[in-house]
Amino acid sequence: MLIPTIHFNGNCNEAIAFYKEALGAEVKEINYAKDAPPNSGMGELPPNFVMHSEVFICGTNFSLTDGAETPIPFGNFSFIIVYDTAEEVTAIFEKLAVSGEVEEPLATTFWSPLYGSVVDRFGVNWQVMVKHS
Repeated sequence: MLIPTIHFNGNCNEAIAFYKEALGAEVKEINYAKDAPPNSGMGELPPNFVMHSEVFICGTNFSLTDGAETPIPFGNFSFIIVYDTAEEVTAIFEKLAVSGEVEEPLATTFWSPLYGSVVDRFGVNWQVMVKHS
């Protein structure tokens, strides 16, 4: 099993809430620093620091965490989400683009009836497309 992990810089709870709204993410588990055993070495972290979470997004399990002292850049990969209809693609693309940056506006391509690329407000790269028939 391969589970992608997205590292956030102290705003993982905000990202989880955003992905619940924008992508219909289902939260399976969240472990906070405040829940760690007393001798775990986590006592100096903020109480709501997300040590680990399991979130189900578009058919895939993701781990989201605040668990990096130095933010890890997202620049060299993206997630592709494939939908059946242009309406679904348009709705998701517009939500991900709020306070983000559109890299490629929604358009017809030779590989998809509707495709676009966006970096969300957390710096995560998403490609959204209609399934090619």
